[in-house]
This record gives sequence, C-alpha cells and structure tokens, in this order.
Amino acid sequence: MKKNTLYIIIALACAGLTGCKDSFLDKNPDMRATIDTKEKVRLLLVSAYSDANTGPLMEYSSDNIVDNNAPDASGHTKSLVPLDKMYDEIFAWEPVVSSGAQDSPKHLWNGHYSAIAACNQALKAIAELEAKGINMSAEKGEALLSRAYHHFLLTCVFCQAYKGAQTSSQDLGLVYMTEPETSVKPVYHRETLDKTYAHIEADLEAGLKLVSDEYYTVPKYHFNVKAAHAFAARFYLYKRDWDKVIEHADFVLGTNPDMTRAMLFDNYNAHVTCTDFEQESYAWIDPNSPSNLLIMTHMSSEPYTSYPSYARYQCAGDALDYSLLSAGPIWKKRALIASLSVWSFGSDHYGSFLAKHADFFEFTDKVNGYGYIHAITRQLTTNETLLCRAEAKVMKNNLSGAVEDLRTWCLAYDINDRPTMDTMMIGDSVVRANLTQEKIKMFYSNSYGLDHNAVVLHPEGETAEGKAFTIDSKLLPFVRCCLHFRRIETVHDGWRWMDLKRYGIEITHKSASWKEQTLTYDDPRWAIQLPQEVILAGLEANPRIDQSSSGQGASVLVPGNTEPKPIIKPIFGGTLSRLTE
Repeated sequence: MKKNTLYIIIALACAGLTGCKDSFLDKNPDMRATIDTKEKVRLLLVSAYSDANTGPLMEYSSDNIVDNNAPDASGHTKSLVPLDKMYDEIFAWEPVVSSGAQDSPKHLWNGHYSAIAACNQALKAIAELEAKGINMSAEKGEALLSRAYHHFLLTCVFCQAYKGAQTSSQDLGLVYMTEPETSVKPVYHRETLDKTYAHIEADLEAGLKLVSDEYYTVPKYHFNVKAAHAFAARFYLYKRDWDKVIEHADFVLGTNPDMTRAMLFDNYNAHVTCTDFEQESYAWIDPNSPSNLLIMTHMSSEPYTSYPSYARYQCAGDALDYSLLSAGPIWKKRALIASLSVWSFGSDHYGSFLAKHADFFEFTDKVNGYGYIHAITRQLTTNETLLCRAEAKVMKNNLSGAVEDLRTWCLAYDINDRPTMDTMMIGDSVVRANLTQEKIKMFYSNSYGLDHNAVVLHPEGETAEGKAFTIDSKLLPFVRCCLHFRRIETVHDGWRWMDLKRYGIEITHKSASWKEQTLTYDDPRWAIQLPQEVILAGLEANPRIDQSSSGQGASVLVPGNTEPKPIIKPIFGGTLSRLTE
C-alpha cells in the first residue's frame, strides 16, 4: 500500500466538530480537528459505527441463497442476472476481484477499520480529557465496545470460526488496532485468531463496566447497556463459554418467560396492523421496539438483490423451503408464514424475503432521481439473544430451560391463537406453542426432520480438539432445533454463515456456471478472502488449497476512494405481495 488513507477518513469524520477560523494558519497542518471537549468526543463517536453492511458477504456465502439459474429437476436453466458480478464470486466462495463497490470485501474492510479508527481517535482524546479530571467513563465504554464489535465483525467474515485456544492459535486473526495511526507508511502483520479474540474480550469486558445510556438521544443507535450485554452473549456463544452466554443474556432478558416474551419483536403489530411493505419495514427497525437493541445504518445495495431484475441469487428453492417456509416441531410446512410476513414479487418462484430486507433511498436530486441507497439493520436483538441463551443451556444440559426459551421464541410468531401452532390444555387454560422435549427429539432426530442434510453436524463425534463441536447424541436434536430457529430469525442478516462455520456443517452450492461445490467442515474457504488490494500490498492472505500466502505485512486500509457515488433510483416492475398458504 503506497499511501495510507486512515486519517483522511478521520479528518472528514471530524471536520464538523470545530468552528472555522479566519486565518488559514489557525488550522491544523494535517487537517485533523482537535478533539478537546466531551461534546466533541461524543460527536466523533457518531463515526464509530461502520456504514458497511456485513450481512451480504456472509448471507450469499451461506445456504440461505440459491442460484436460480441452476438446472432444475428437468435440466432447465434460466438466464437471470445478479445485481453485481461480485455476487457470482461470493456464491462460488471465490476471492472478490471484480468489484470494490458497496457490500464488497473492500468496502467492508475499509468501513469497519474506519469505524475502528474513529474509536481509537476518541480513546486518545478521552485519555487526555481524563488527565484533566473530566469524567469520560460513558464515552470510553462506548468507544471500547464499538472497537471490539467491529473487530468481531471482521473476524466473522475474514477468519475461521473460533475453535478453542489450541486450534485458533494456528488460525489467522486480524490486525487489532488499538492506537491512532501517526506514520505515513505503517506496516502491520496479522496475529493469530486466539489473540484477536483475547483483544476483543478485553475491550468488551472493559466496555461493559463503563457503558451507560446517560447521554444518548436515541440509545438504539449506540452501544447502550443492553446492547453491550447482547453483544457479550453472542461473542461468548462463538467462544463456547456457555456460562457467560447465559449470564449476559439473563441481564438482557431477565429470567421470567412472560417478561421475556414482552421484549421480543412485536410480530402481531408488524403482520396485522401494517398494511404494506414499507410500513412493515419500519416496524422491524423501530428504535422504540424493545426487541431492537442496536441499529446501524449502511450504504448498502443488498435489498435490491430481491428485485426481479436481479433475480439470479435469492432465498428461493431449497433455501426458502428449509428456512422461512420450513416445517417445525410444532408447525406445518409453510404454516409459519401465517404470522411471519414473507414477501415476494408476484410469485415466490424466484425468491422471497422479509420486510426487514428493505432499502431507504435518500434523494440528493429529486428531479433527476439521483441519490444514495441506505439499508438499516438490526445488529443486536432480544430475539437472537434468547436463542443464544437457549443454545448455551443445551450445551449445559439444561434441556428444560432450553425448551422454555425455544417455546418463548415460538410464541413471538404465534398470533391470535393460530390453529397451526400446537396447543395444549392445562386446567381451564389453553397453552399455546406446546413445544416439548419429546417433540424436539422426534422432529430433529434425523437431519432436521426434513429430507435435507444441511443441518447434519459434520463430523459427528470428532475428537480432534477444535475441528468441530463434539456433540453428545442426546443433545443433537436440541442443537438442530436451536440452529433451525436461528436460521429463521437471522435470515438476511448473515449470521447463518457463522452458525454453519462454527459447527462445521457441510453445505453445497449448485450453479449454472459450474456443477456444484461442497464446503466441508475443514475447508479454508470458510474464511472469506481479504480484499485483493490488501493482499497485493503485502498483508497475509487467507490460505487456499491452490494458493500460498504472502505474509509481507501491509497497511490496514485499502488505498483509493471508496465513497459511495449517487445513483439513479431504479424503477422495477412486479407486484409486491405477501405469500399466503
């Protein structure tokens, strides 16, 4: 990398923090703003959240997406096109070399490291203000948590899953940035994944002690207290520290099932009272919803992949049948959509999606139709935190507690006493969502309860430390249940990719461009390849069977301007409607 661009970005982020002076000589020579008050630190922390969307890279790598051009049972193929050439590469688990646009590895890498840079600049200013006796605990907590979270997101994309200290000491981690950059041509080397996880944990634990909701106007757009503990629950789930998962999830959800249920996504409101897709999409991202703990805005064009014009890769076919339209232990196939709104353009033949998979267009020139595409994502929710806790309870062999959590999750999608959800009578009361251990065992006893092997854990009974989970056969149906519910809950968000990765679940992608490929539990391609510009600059690439790593060291950010450019708002044909049984 010939020139580092880190503080060009930081300068732009901080430009509005100080008033202008009349004299040119009054400005800092390097264009950096002086962050010397509590208010300026708080303004800087607005930039401590990436505008890059992690979801698309992981979602299109997972089994939640199919190639609609792949031959059907009769051998017929289609000629649909993707939104961008890079989706061909992502779906094939190949390095993305065709694009550095929105949602590409390059855009993600730059966006997350830019947010981390803002955190580090804020922490430097916080240390200076604390030396003057100013209390900066809340701001420091937010900066530490955001720094930990963005490094964590980068590991989810560009690293293998954490597999224990021994194995992860052999896997590549990241460059963990803890200081502002001050040199023109810094050189970095990737550390091991266990060390990266240790850095994340240190920042996370320090931030948890300091985080506060005291100064936020809209807390859900910042690391508030509950969001911090929800992040901790997910982090420790991936780290396999089950006790801490339960501890932090209990902080968010409490231990009373009825109180927990009240915190979950208000599916009744979204499905029944919302009359159109746009209205329902606002219900999903509502910052007043108790389910939403951390919301982030992105420059992302991923929602456009659902339009018929770009229908090649979508949640369709097997991916749709085994996620949103799947049968469950207490509901029939396609029955869940009686309460969970699944949308499609005219037909579910090409694909379907939830209203949370929505775009918001910001016009900069309404006359000519120019502007920016925004996506708003629910980064941390009570629903997903509940499923983290259920999985941890399974691993602790607390099956009754796990089933209670899983039943509570089912209730969130059980509106108006639907007959499709099993019920039982206790005395004179009807108990909805009658989920029991026996029903879970029966439904998930063999491959998910469906003729599909995407949730068969491989290799079952693996004894080599860290290769994959070693699951007691008595617990396996309950693990499959957790993963099935998580697949439905996190569709479009990308987290299915991490569930597949951390359990070593084999998946197969079929394409019209090549026959099919299977990702085995020990495949190096679980770690998505770094941006090509970073590799060419000398940072060590993720290993591939047919490719060696350079390991020369490099600057962290990719050179060149990746600022999104205004586009013309597309007009797509097709009627948007809810699917019905």
